[in-house]
Amino acid sequence: VFDWASASRKGVVLFVDEADAFLRKRSKVAISEDLRSTLNAFLYRTGEASRRFMLVLASNQPDQFDWAVNDRLDDLVRFSKPGQPERLRMLKLYFSLYILDPPRVAWWKRPRHIPLPPDVDWEEKLTEISRRIEGFSGREISKLVIAWQADAYGSTEGRLDETMMDRCVGEMLEQHSQKQVWDKGTLDQS
Repeated sequence: VFDWASASRKGVVLFVDEADAFLRKRSKVAISEDLRSTLNAFLYRTGEASRRFMLVLASNQPDQFDWAVNDRLDDLVRFSKPGQPERLRMLKLYFSLYILDPPRVAWWKRPRHIPLPPDVDWEEKLTEISRRIEGFSGREISKLVIAWQADAYGSTEGRLDETMMDRCVGEMLEQHSQKQVWDKGTLDQS
């Protein structure tokens, strides 16, 4: 990629998600020789500024980056977890995508319609849930709505109701809490 970027007239923008997975501190737990070689090659190739190459790194654990990686970062941009208005917008988006208008599983098959009780104010229900899921990431919100869809498809009536939604929210809140405990344990060890 670096060679191609230097030969390209326009250059390259490379986005690496979860970059901490291979750009970890060398002083931390023993890392494999392959990982050490990858890190060293990366550091060698990014030692000087370049107009032909822009690297964007994303990480949920930026404290795990090797100090030399941090030294090469020109700008740091922090993205917080979504606030209540953003959580509500995401819930509405995913609710529309997975519940109201589920995607086709194959081009020749129509998606299964998920019936909803007509007496429920879905705007109010989603607003209430958006308040309950404080601290959720966009991925967790997406997984929550996908869980609603799976519950609806797996139910005997093939429909979604408030009880099913609340049960899924409760389960996801428990999982979220467990992940927080694990993350805290990881941070305590570093």
